[in-house]
Amino acid sequence: MTKCAYRPTNARWLVMSAVSLLVAAACTGGGGNGTTTVSIPTTPSSSGSVSAIDASVFGSGDHPTFTVQAPSGWSASPDGHSVVKHGSGVLGLSVWDVAEVPRNPCHPLGHIYDPGTTVDDLVTALATQPMRHATTPTDVTLGGYSGRYLTWSAPAHWVVTGNADFKGCDVQSNGHRDFVNWYSNLDAEQYTQVAGQVDRLWVLDVNGQRLLVDATFSPDTTQAQRDELGQIATSLRFVQPAA
Repeated sequence: MTKCAYRPTNARWLVMSAVSLLVAAACTGGGGNGTTTVSIPTTPSSSGSVSAIDASVFGSGDHPTFTVQAPSGWSASPDGHSVVKHGSGVLGLSVWDVAEVPRNPCHPLGHIYDPGTTVDDLVTALATQPMRHATTPTDVTLGGYSGRYLTWSAPAHWVVTGNADFKGCDVQSNGHRDFVNWYSNLDAEQYTQVAGQVDRLWVLDVNGQRLLVDATFSPDTTQAQRDELGQIATSLRFVQPAA
């Protein structure tokens, strides 16, 4: 059986390294609880030149695009929805128009719901999702827009096989045992790829639109790579469509 890392509708979607995404876009064949302890800088920095990378919000409808300043080695993913680092591991940034959230990421079938329309509605849904060990949400400003910020992770010692199949989780219509994060209003599924994966989440009110900025990394990434990801996130700016 083959599967793609992402498809336009009714699909799984994830953030991987740029090298992995180039392979996955063409399709490839295809525990226990715990958390990953990580150091997450609030004002990371990196040396060397930076360049602008443009990407688009994952979801249907009229959305702003976004741009970030990224060091050498980062690029837009093939689908244009995320900014990723060349190399191994899960490391990237994306922006989502979230429509639905599972009550349990391992057992989403029959338990997917609309969390409501506000920033606080979505933050509450994310912060209370089980097995995430989410931090207490705090007020934040990113890209000139206010919202709420939290981090969460997938259990660090879960058995994960094949292409992001979490042992014991529901078998989805795509044939995989996904650890589901959320669904966009494009009916695309965002899921966790590896045990211990961490997401830094900013839920923002962008001129009346609720958008979620997701900076995610796996345990096998280096602190320097995570610092770069943090720097990229803080550089994010939304670009409103021309009138």
